[in-house]
Amino acid sequence: MDDLLKNLSESAKTALEKAGVKFEELKHLSAEKFAELSEKAEKLAAEGKVEAAETAAELKAMREKMSAHEGGALGFLSDKAKELLGDAKEEAADVAEKGKDFWEKAKDFAADKADDARQFMTGKDKEDDESKPA
Repeated sequence: MDDLLKNLSESAKTALEKAGVKFEELKHLSAEKFAELSEKAEKLAAEGKVEAAETAAELKAMREKMSAHEGGALGFLSDKAKELLGDAKEEAADVAEKGKDFWEKAKDFAADKADDARQFMTGKDKEDDESKPA
């Protein structure tokens, strides 16, 4: 019985020593990971601080523009809206012009295909064909 208790005691002592070594390894790894994550967090915080400062500067500049405008903030916004409306009108005109070009090309294409079909069916060119379309 004494041998059994001695063996169990030795086994427990060995297991405790192994657990202690493992604990130290894990403690060291967790300290490294914590340091790594802290460094990343500090870097992200610094980047956020820079971005916040830039945004604040932009907002300050915008506020100054608005207050310096002769019509105040409302006049500034009104002028900006007019500017954007002018840009939208220009783009709409460009789109309308492109649409006209498209329909002209489509109409020409359809006319060419009608001429091709007439020539195929009659064997005559448009200039040679004196018949009237139905």
